[in-house]
Amino acid sequence: MNANRSNFLSVRDLVVEYHSEGEIVHAVNGVSFDLGMGQTIGLVGETGAGKTTIAKALLRILPVHSVENIAGSVMLAGKELMTLPEGEMQQLRGRALSMIFQDPMTALNPVKTVADQIAEAVKLHNNVSKGQALDRAKEMLQMVGISPDRAGEYPHQFSGGMKQRVVIAMALACDPQLLIADEPTTALDVTIQAQVLDMINDLKKKMNTSMIMITHDLGVVAETCDTVAVTYAGQIIEYGTKEDIFDRPTHPYTVGLFNALPNMNANVRRLSPIDGLPPDPTDLPKGCPFSPRCPYVTDECRRGAIDDIFINDTHTCRCIRAGRKEEK
Repeated sequence: MNANRSNFLSVRDLVVEYHSEGEIVHAVNGVSFDLGMGQTIGLVGETGAGKTTIAKALLRILPVHSVENIAGSVMLAGKELMTLPEGEMQQLRGRALSMIFQDPMTALNPVKTVADQIAEAVKLHNNVSKGQALDRAKEMLQMVGISPDRAGEYPHQFSGGMKQRVVIAMALACDPQLLIADEPTTALDVTIQAQVLDMINDLKKKMNTSMIMITHDLGVVAETCDTVAVTYAGQIIEYGTKEDIFDRPTHPYTVGLFNALPNMNANVRRLSPIDGLPPDPTDLPKGCPFSPRCPYVTDECRRGAIDDIFINDTHTCRCIRAGRKEEK
């Protein structure tokens, strides 16, 4: 991660641990990355890799009753979020940083109109009347392609794609500087997914918003992201620009993700999935967390933690094979 350039968001050594039935769940293990103003980073990885936990840690909305430990530094526009009093953090949520949650069905209140739900955030963060807040809500609905005439309708009256648009309107209503999108197109069909991605990109450019895109879909990454962080077992195991990751994937896990994609130009009968399953977060393997599934594993991989190895100025990888390639 390039720490020398000026960054709007800087995350350093983020650690999140939960307790569950007497065991410690190591959900996030020393994550660091940077994000510039108006840029988008993609957090990519399998389910359970810790992507959503990272996002909730940035917003400080992790469930207090189950968090055992949270540590590290999160600097947003020069302000340390980890030690910020809760009252000040509440002022930042929705205004400085906001989140599009994965499931619009659970993100929306079924007994309130969509306009009222958007207007609530506007009124909370701005010194405006209820009427002005509702006008802003209608403006946001129109911005995401929903007629203002439907402002008085309830979530059950909208399709899945339209609900997702409402959630996006809600997240962008106060012009946040940082938008966290947690798999915003997972529940949508391909046509609606393309429309939502185009809309997010257009709104991001219009507002110069920085964005964290959480996804397991490399096609979404190609469409929206500037930099990519490949996550596995709560770590970033490969990090670089979109071109670095797509043109020169280095970690065996990253290579495995690309090999698992269908290739219309290749004459093969079956895809090449990654063998095995992600490790149990309560009992992570020593050394490289990918070692039990890696086809190139050696005893050295299992001995201790693997540090970031620089492939170039923007591309890092946590794999001893990457270092040996550089030595050659």
